[in-house]
Amino acid sequence: MTAHARRDAPRECCGLLIGRGAEVHFAAAVVNHATSASRYRLDDRAHIALRRALRSFTPPLEIVGVYHSHPTGRAWPSETDIAEAHYPEWCHVIVALGRRVRLAAFRIRRGRVEQLSVVGFRHGTRPGAGV
Repeated sequence: MTAHARRDAPRECCGLLIGRGAEVHFAAAVVNHATSASRYRLDDRAHIALRRALRSFTPPLEIVGVYHSHPTGRAWPSETDIAEAHYPEWCHVIVALGRRVRLAAFRIRRGRVEQLSVVGFRHGTRPGAGV
């Protein structure tokens, strides 16, 4: 996620988080169709294709969240992030770039933001890092 955020800066990057329940096992980079420094829009086709592909895994994997970057902002959901959080069960991870990279996770439901603890995350992370 961090490498993706740095690669796409100064635009926001985005991607989907894959795992089971509250565990994130993989992050899949997705094209940001918003091509903006302050907004992201996941590629709908990539989202649907990934959902279909995940059905074939045993035990099943699912999309458990989304990540995106804030190239110049902080690791907190913007008003747009909150308004466009259409999957209340998803974890939302924000990678804030700056002198030091900050990563934070949230649950966003009905306009309310709840910060989640991030456990087991390392830059260049291994599969199985939980959020």
